[in-house]
Amino acid sequence: MFWTHLYTVLFGGVQSFDPTGDVGASDPIRPLLAAIDRALTASVFTGDATAIALSIWATMHGLVTLELAGALDAATAEAAFRSSIHATLRGWATAEVFRSLHQAELAQRHDQGRYPGSLTD
Repeated sequence: MFWTHLYTVLFGGVQSFDPTGDVGASDPIRPLLAAIDRALTASVFTGDATAIALSIWATMHGLVTLELAGALDAATAEAAFRSSIHATLRGWATAEVFRSLHQAELAQRHDQGRYPGSLTD
């Protein structure tokens, strides 16, 4: 990871998470909360925006911290990032969106020959 020093500059040490405090124009949480608000409005996510943001923030920061500490090699980190963000986002998805995502994943696996079972399982 060529930008590890930038992560340390931005997020070195323990960080607070206070999306209800005074937010500046450069607040790194603002775009995340805006995206979550759009997903809630569009009935893609269900839940509390702050709880959703905290779960995404904690998951990503935890994985980056592990990678920077050398606990994850590049391939493991890539797989962990993908699976963790997918699982986190699916966890906040509405039932309808979750079913749609599940069907799309089954179809993709079926097309790739990795999951030859029925698409209705």
